[in-house]
Amino acid sequence: MDVYSRKPVTLSLAIPRTTDVLTYGMIPRIEIFWQSSHRVGRTGFVLGSAVLVALRAGIDMWAVHGLPSWLALPMILVIGYSAMCVLSLRLHDRGRSGWWGWLILLLFALAWPMAQGTAPDVVSIGAAILLVTVFADLALMPGQKTLNRHGPPPSQRPLFSSVS
Repeated sequence: MDVYSRKPVTLSLAIPRTTDVLTYGMIPRIEIFWQSSHRVGRTGFVLGSAVLVALRAGIDMWAVHGLPSWLALPMILVIGYSAMCVLSLRLHDRGRSGWWGWLILLLFALAWPMAQGTAPDVVSIGAAILLVTVFADLALMPGQKTLNRHGPPPSQRPLFSSVS
């Protein structure tokens, strides 16, 4: 009895299946918005952050034009969860605990009224300065080049794919 099974070999050009394309990182997965147990590089972090800030700004613009608060609140909570996941993945790549993401989200919440046109106060200005500093650190500084407690570096595995 043969333990290994053989697949028939074809000599034609093989078109990759959708799962193969996603697995090998040719199309970025959106898993960074709901998982927080691995690592993500600088590019994934910046792109994910830009998407989340754009969504949050879109909700605010929609709220001005009549979005009910009962609909806005769950959307903001989902964006907050996704932001925590993206921050956690990037902090993991830097060798830090993902729980620091809560402090970064607090800074974002304190600085956000300035983006809405509200008169700045000392707290929101301080939060904005700290937020820019933290974002620059996470966006510009490279992650750990070796394996850490959160998995291998993103350069040693396919883009955004899950580690088994």
